[in-house]
Amino acid sequence: MAAGGPDLVVQVHPLEDSYNAALRGAVLEALGSDATACYRLCQGERPPIRALREAGRIVLVYPTWSGGLPSHLLGWLHELFDDGVRLERAAELVAVTTCGSSQLVNRAQGEWGRRYLRTELLGRCAPGARFRWLCLYKVDRRSRAEMAAHLAHVTRSLAPR
Repeated sequence: MAAGGPDLVVQVHPLEDSYNAALRGAVLEALGSDATACYRLCQGERPPIRALREAGRIVLVYPTWSGGLPSHLLGWLHELFDDGVRLERAAELVAVTTCGSSQLVNRAQGEWGRRYLRTELLGRCAPGARFRWLCLYKVDRRSRAEMAAHLAHVTRSLAPR
């Protein structure tokens, strides 16, 4: 559980047998499912506004598509912004994602998804909130061992200290 309130995980991927589902599992393992609510946007599960406002840490798990956010995630965020939702207790925003291209290519393209979360969503979190980006670049060209190592990295990065 984060200092400001419970952890809240939002996953955006339609397939249960995907690497993204494995990332969601690693996140939930690290955070401990007792204090963590998990919502899957592609399955129609939307976090209640109250849960969002009370969350101390928000973790987004999604694949980066064409350099940006999946449409389900972007649409949901726009709905929150249109409704004026603020995440007053969220002291940390974490993006757990994958990219098909390299970090160099993503940076050259401006990483608009990362930039959007850092400016638009983080700006609605608690003052001084921290942003973390846990990304596996070149996911389509990674070996099983490299993908497993990234899952372990995500678990270690989010585990309580």
